[in-house]
Amino acid sequence: MSEESKSKKTRGVVDIVFLIDATGSMEPCIDALKKNISVFVDSMTTKSQANPVRDWRAKVVGYRDFLDAEAPPLEDNPFVTEPDKLKLQLSSLEAYGGGDEPESLLDAIHIVANMGQSERGAQELDPNKWRYRSNAARVLIVFTDATYHPTTKDGGTFDDIHLSCTSNRILLFIFAPELPCYDVLSQIDGSEYEALEIEGGETGAEALARFAGSSDIYECIGRFL
Repeated sequence: MSEESKSKKTRGVVDIVFLIDATGSMEPCIDALKKNISVFVDSMTTKSQANPVRDWRAKVVGYRDFLDAEAPPLEDNPFVTEPDKLKLQLSSLEAYGGGDEPESLLDAIHIVANMGQSERGAQELDPNKWRYRSNAARVLIVFTDATYHPTTKDGGTFDDIHLSCTSNRILLFIFAPELPCYDVLSQIDGSEYEALEIEGGETGAEALARFAGSSDIYECIGRFL
């Protein structure tokens, strides 16, 4: 099959992971994010000429600080194909723990990027793995208000994360305050960074909440799908 034929076959087919900072500082904006992502899901499942998605799976993953022993560092879920099940994953996510900045975003990206893939031509998709690499786009959408540790807990560097994303064909989209560390992360091939301006005396979480309450996330990443 030619590359063009493969592209036509998989266009509009997507696996999406919503990777959400679930530390205590995110509490002011978790509800706003839940509402905006719910609208995103409704937009994605509406059949129309303007909607490029024809086949999707999605899941919510919450992450905190892998160096904080008092809170689960990662809250994973299986991929689902029903909006109500995805919204249930969203509604169960709570902001707590994490201690002070920074958080463990690099660990979370590394784990999600390397979750494995279903076998080529599999009749049943593994809900805990990506689809086979040529069968669907793989989109990882990050929401955070904080900086991140410069290495993973095992000493992995930015270069390791870059390799994890590119080798697994991850399309990374970051919604975060305007911070130098995200300028660095956005250098990963196939990534985009929506830098949120902090106004007045806002915290990063408040800036993210304001954005989530007034912007259409689906419009921002539509070109990925």
